[in-house]
Amino acid sequence: MLTARLTLERFGKDGRLLEKKEQPSRSFLFQFIELLYVAHAQITAGAPYPMQDITDAARNIDSATEGAGNYRGAKCNLRIGSPGGLSGAWCWSGANPASFVNIIKPSANVGIVVGSGVGAVVPTNYALGTKIAHGDGAGELEYGGCELIGLTLADPNGQFTIRRYLTNSSGGNVTVQEVGIYSPGGNGTLDSSFVFAIARDITGAVVVADTELLRVTYAIQITV
Repeated sequence: MLTARLTLERFGKDGRLLEKKEQPSRSFLFQFIELLYVAHAQITAGAPYPMQDITDAARNIDSATEGAGNYRGAKCNLRIGSPGGLSGAWCWSGANPASFVNIIKPSANVGIVVGSGVGAVVPTNYALGTKIAHGDGAGELEYGGCELIGLTLADPNGQFTIRRYLTNSSGGNVTVQEVGIYSPGGNGTLDSSFVFAIARDITGAVVVADTELLRVTYAIQITV
């Protein structure tokens, strides 16, 4: 059985824990199982699988591009780890990894994301209701890198953690109401990668004041 637990922790600028919220995550969306299917069914660019990305656009996604000499280039489908902010997340997307590299900018669109939307979660959600942008302007948060850590295997459980820090340098309060995970999927014909929502959770209001830090953690666990 696959389960997940979501934790939001708010820290003051001195590092002191000010608030902690924990809840079970029941948020995996259709795009999560679709990207798994694309990877394991070895969907190729000649017969791609159509999916809905975070812009509500239809995208054809594959897991391997058949090139000359039957070369097959793997994609970065279901990538979650990324650098922070406006830096780029590199994704192989074509038949020749030496030539076809797609860079998703900002990399704040890969991994854990936060938003202010309050609409109910349904499996067909293709994005957060209202994603909070990266930056230091009004209503924005600075996205740190998204990391995967702490893989542990102890019968009957296996678990790892997805974690991201967000800093408020906006000069005012920023209220987080929802949290999710975004991940790319590749298109070998266009030599491009697109971003898909694979998880979304409503958290209730977490008010992050100016200079405060928010840590968002998904603990993913499988139990046999």
